[in-house]
Amino acid sequence: MRRPVSASGLVVYLGIAVYIVLMSYYTLLKYLTFHTHAADLGIFAQALASTLYYHRLLYESVDVAIIPRPGPIGYSFLDVHFSPTLFLFLPIYAVYPSPATLLVAQTILIALGALPIYWLGKYLGRDWLGAFFAIIYLVNPLVQGVNSFDFHMEAIFMPLALYSTYLLITRRWRIYYPMLLLTLGTIEFAPIPMALLGLYYVIINARRRRELIHGVLTIAISMVVLLIALWMKTVLNPLGPTTASPLSGLPEQYASSFSFGILISVIKDPLLIPRLYSMHGTEKFLYFLELYAPTAFTSFLDPLVLPSLTWPLASFLTNDVIYYSPFFQYSSFSIPFIILSSLIAVSKTHTEQQRKLMALILISTLIVLLGVSPLIHFQYQLTRVDYEIWNALRLIPNNATVLAQNNLYPPFSNNINAYTQWYPWLRPEYIVTQPNSPWFTWWGTPYNEYVNAALMEGYGVYMVLGNSLLVLRANYTGKPVICEPVALNITPSTVSPINGQTINGKIAHTSNEPPGTWFMVNVTLPPGQYDIVIQYSWVGPEYLRLLNITLAYIKVNGYTIDLTIDNNESLITIYNKYYGSIAITVYANYVVNTTIYIERFIINGPVCN
Repeated sequence: MRRPVSASGLVVYLGIAVYIVLMSYYTLLKYLTFHTHAADLGIFAQALASTLYYHRLLYESVDVAIIPRPGPIGYSFLDVHFSPTLFLFLPIYAVYPSPATLLVAQTILIALGALPIYWLGKYLGRDWLGAFFAIIYLVNPLVQGVNSFDFHMEAIFMPLALYSTYLLITRRWRIYYPMLLLTLGTIEFAPIPMALLGLYYVIINARRRRELIHGVLTIAISMVVLLIALWMKTVLNPLGPTTASPLSGLPEQYASSFSFGILISVIKDPLLIPRLYSMHGTEKFLYFLELYAPTAFTSFLDPLVLPSLTWPLASFLTNDVIYYSPFFQYSSFSIPFIILSSLIAVSKTHTEQQRKLMALILISTLIVLLGVSPLIHFQYQLTRVDYEIWNALRLIPNNATVLAQNNLYPPFSNNINAYTQWYPWLRPEYIVTQPNSPWFTWWGTPYNEYVNAALMEGYGVYMVLGNSLLVLRANYTGKPVICEPVALNITPSTVSPINGQTINGKIAHTSNEPPGTWFMVNVTLPPGQYDIVIQYSWVGPEYLRLLNITLAYIKVNGYTIDLTIDNNESLITIYNKYYGSIAITVYANYVVNTTIYIERFIINGPVCN
């Protein structure tokens, strides 16, 4: 007869369900509003799709830029990372081949990491304490940070490490060793904290030879897998990735991105460690607090905290802030051991002290949650424009060669012919960009430069949705199949005043200010024809109307517009051949006792006909 679910179990199951719904909604909303990325959601989606449908083993085009030449299996995700556990996602992706599948699957796996925390509490005879820490895990803002940033094998490490640690402590060997191998197979860094987990087990079982062997085996297996991972990366990508960039003021062998080469270098020259740690010292210290403060630092009361130190100690050797940020995937190397060591430490205290510690941990978690939770700091809303972009992207054939901007790449990631970088040998049929996104001008893939180069090479504007979407097509000469202009309203906050001021929300020039340059503004626009409308007014002597005096004049890319007394609106049409900046300079004349106001300054375009 089945036992009824306990009250503590119901709390945990409900917490898991709420987490899955909330974080699935959040990550899918990021995807639908184009806030996910080629690196790394698109990488994994294309790697799985290429294996399932194109018979190319985990091929992905995003990392082609950092792989000097293809290895024995061609360009593959395995050239960059050792992740055999990724193959388990192939049947999941085959059911519904979409990046959304990976986001939901990752969320479910992370949420299920709460179960071994709860089970360990039960094993220790503290059901409600286990339930409490399971909820603390789900509420932890760094867990949410790992979950919210695309899809990563580091994120998968987190729940697998929780299960492995629970199975090790409870001595369920038949399940433990397969789970250990799955954990070690997530990514090449995984063997390091798992080896320290084995060392922890050796320490607590120093006088139990039968138990001691499992700690030694864990260390040995972890080190063997690490050697295999490093060997495989050498075989598949012998020249190594070309991503290293020098740390400021340090020899070139110190890359800004983490690598085992950094560890080898500091072992050879330990005096570099304090120098490396001091770079971005404030950010590193805050990250350390963000990792351990949610459990009120109680994790340091148990030796299981040891594996959690591997990532901060290693990542602090770099100057790349993504490695010590709560909004990226790397916290997953520490969180499992922080949570479980804190649970074990608190379980050893008396009931009254336990309650005080639980209250302190809850308060600490909520404080860090308010400070760094991505759910609070990064909010997204699905808009009409997002729907229009999705409808536009569906018009591009599934097998077309596409060059897609980083945040627009995931919708194309099932296409083996999708790229993010324009290589000399690549002639894409479509170039898909979003000019109002910061990724449009990112130096790594400068799509503003790609667009202008394409226009000079005979590409035509195929789709345009204001500044929200610009699609070019090779050898296209017709009208855009989708065209939606946008009205840009230039406000006082967007101009650079020279001699002027803001009065009642209007850009004003009074007679107390000298004539000449009034203000300047630069607007970056996609190619096309634009109408510039200036609505203005003035206050001054009425007799000036008879003289039809020019109050001010505006120069736009060589064109001049006069603002005269007998009108209150001026219009000019310009043509922008390439994507680029339109320089607008406004000059004010001196008119006695007269104030000029720019009421509205609107740029409409591109004109669709």
